[in-house]
Formats: sequence, C-alpha cells, structure tokens
Amino acid sequence: MEPTYLNGEVVLIKQTGFDYDGAIYAVDWDGQTYIKKVYREEEGLRLVSLNNHYADKFVPYDENPHIIGKIIGNFKPLEV
Repeated sequence: MEPTYLNGEVVLIKQTGFDYDGAIYAVDWDGQTYIKKVYREEEGLRLVSLNNHYADKFVPYDENPHIIGKIIGNFKPLEV
C-alpha cells in the first residue's frame, strides 16, 4: 500500500465489519492479507490499491473474503 503504508511499518487495525465504501481495510483472502480500499459490489468486493502501479482485484463473495478490520493508523517501529 505504498506510498501511504511503507514496507516494515506496523498498521493498527480496528476489528470491525464493513463500515463504508472506500475505507482502507485489512482483508484476508486466498491465504493472503491485503491492505486496500474496499468497495462492495453486487457479486463481491473490489480491492483498490493506493499505488497506481497495481490493478484492482475482484473477490467474489463465494471465495469467502474476510474483512479483518479498518486501518486506523500506522508507525515505523524503533530499532533497538
């Protein structure tokens, strides 16, 4: 989800259901976890990247996508 969320950062997830189209969620689907803008459509979820170099993904409801929660923050951990 670069440029907003960088590799190595930690995201904060508020466990919720689906609140509204276009919010950024963590979604578990097909053994992967995605951080994407999510839009509900009639037949499934459309996952939209903030990085224009990546195409949208469409996840049919019958493939059981699971919305883990809404992304509410992020930070880079301190190295000790």
